[in-house]
Amino acid sequence: MDVLCLLLGIAFGVFIRFGRGEVIEHLSLHAPGWIIFCGSIILANYLAGNYQLQTTFSRFNMLVGWLFSIVFAVMILGVSSYALFRLLQGRGVLLLAIAGYSALSLALKLLCYHRLFRSEMFVCRVITVGAGRTAAKVKQLVEGEFIMPAHRVVAMLNVIEKAENEPAVIRRLDGTAVVDCGFSDVETLADYNNFGAELLVIALDDHEMIHQLYPALRRIRFSGVEIMTALSVAEAYGGYTPVAELDEELVTDLILETRIPFAQRGKRIFDVCCSLAGCIVFTPFMLLTALVIKLCDWSSPVFYTQWRAGLFGRPFKILKFRTMQPGAEEQTGAVWSVDNDPRVTRLGRFMRRTRLDEFPQLINVLRGDMSMVGPRPERPEIIDTLEKEVPFYNERSNVLPGLTGWAQIRYPYGNSIDDARRKLEYDLYYIKHLSLALDCQIILSTLRIMLFGFESKKRSMSDVPAKAVVTG
Repeated sequence: MDVLCLLLGIAFGVFIRFGRGEVIEHLSLHAPGWIIFCGSIILANYLAGNYQLQTTFSRFNMLVGWLFSIVFAVMILGVSSYALFRLLQGRGVLLLAIAGYSALSLALKLLCYHRLFRSEMFVCRVITVGAGRTAAKVKQLVEGEFIMPAHRVVAMLNVIEKAENEPAVIRRLDGTAVVDCGFSDVETLADYNNFGAELLVIALDDHEMIHQLYPALRRIRFSGVEIMTALSVAEAYGGYTPVAELDEELVTDLILETRIPFAQRGKRIFDVCCSLAGCIVFTPFMLLTALVIKLCDWSSPVFYTQWRAGLFGRPFKILKFRTMQPGAEEQTGAVWSVDNDPRVTRLGRFMRRTRLDEFPQLINVLRGDMSMVGPRPERPEIIDTLEKEVPFYNERSNVLPGLTGWAQIRYPYGNSIDDARRKLEYDLYYIKHLSLALDCQIILSTLRIMLFGFESKKRSMSDVPAKAVVTG
């Protein structure tokens, strides 16, 4: 589809620029330039994963992928023209070709994602082994509006101890079959002739029960049915790593899978380049913000410094624009800011909502205290409390804290231990899946949040209402 869009876009550009009579002649004379252009677009889309069937669909991510492919292609054309000492493609016809290709490609992608991949022809039939709270959350995730292709949970297997010849009992809950069955029935029920499952998800509330399913799961997998755990479903479909599903072994595997040790040098170069560019671009905004803060309260400082925990818990002083009344914590000490916090100034609320108060931290990034992207640095006093209350919270300290992060764009400001647990799930996902492409996506999403505000709270594995849970 993309190759067809490229060819039609090029034909459109040449036709508009030179007329119908010049199309064949122009294409033959400038074939090397068009081949480089097409090859660069296809390569960029491949590297960005745009030719994979997306697990979740986002118009914003689609636009980011499109922009990356166009910039990459123009850069390759420019380098090639410079190396060959001649202009491979005129700017006017190239611009028209890009416009034609972009309009066709984006329109067809939207059509495919909204119509074709949501149609019955592409529906992925899912069975959950388990019918409790975990299974209910899995159902909510995989049947989400933006999951591609569309998924439907056709059955939830409530695995119980029962006699070998006792038949399975089937009932309905919100249109989904709930089957009371034994361990020996799982393989039979997952067979295509029964529920026709293409994906089977292990979603047992009692993790100890899974050991009795291992032989059946191996046979089911070799029969062609994809098998996932509740943990892998949360990562693939929700973008977070649920703390409730983790133990020491799984956390160790997660840390061993991360690419941070190999990416640190490149990430530091990326941080310095981005922070320098940010200082240049946002200096006028920072000067204006500082002036407004000073005009609102001439006697109070513009900046606010605070000790935060950095890499491996090492303390550093973070720099921010002041958003609270002077001396706001002299009486309370280190506490979370709450909704409609009276200590926050009117201007401070606006700066927090648009993230303007974070801009001075570009200096922290240049100094190496922070990265552009990573878990947000927390105060040492609060970390001491959270490490006692939230399992694996100290894993965040294994990477440099960030000016922005995956948790920051996926979950709003938090002011409770439960919010800290939810954010940790996104931070663990980021640590495991760290990449330059993910960092770029997070930075672009942060800019969007600054311009248009924040989304509603995301839901996690423990947020399923009680009425959605099936009990055996």
